[in-house]
Amino acid sequence: MVNKAVAPDIAFKQTLASSIRERMKQENISVSALAARMGTARTAVRRILDAKNTSITFRSMSRAAQAVGLKITLAAEPMSVDELCELAKGLPGCTDAEFAQISEKMVKGFYGKA
Repeated sequence: MVNKAVAPDIAFKQTLASSIRERMKQENISVSALAARMGTARTAVRRILDAKNTSITFRSMSRAAQAVGLKITLAAEPMSVDELCELAKGLPGCTDAEFAQISEKMVKGFYGKA
């Protein structure tokens, strides 16, 4: 189960890494076997499976998913009112640059555009 309090990139990575690990378990695929399927090193596979490592490229994640028979689908959805309120809480006392970033996120969240 993914914790909703974590950042969206971490939540995405947790979900994807969990799905890959689960498929590996179901199919009895080791880290070494997955690395061989992908044509990469075991350390690269371990980074892919590390839910907190968000520096992995989407291409690498997609290759790992494909190597275990999964496909990745993404959807962009408008933020909930609660999510927009959380962003708004950061507005008081922020710098002009921070205000601009938060405002942009709120507009994108409200209109569902990323």
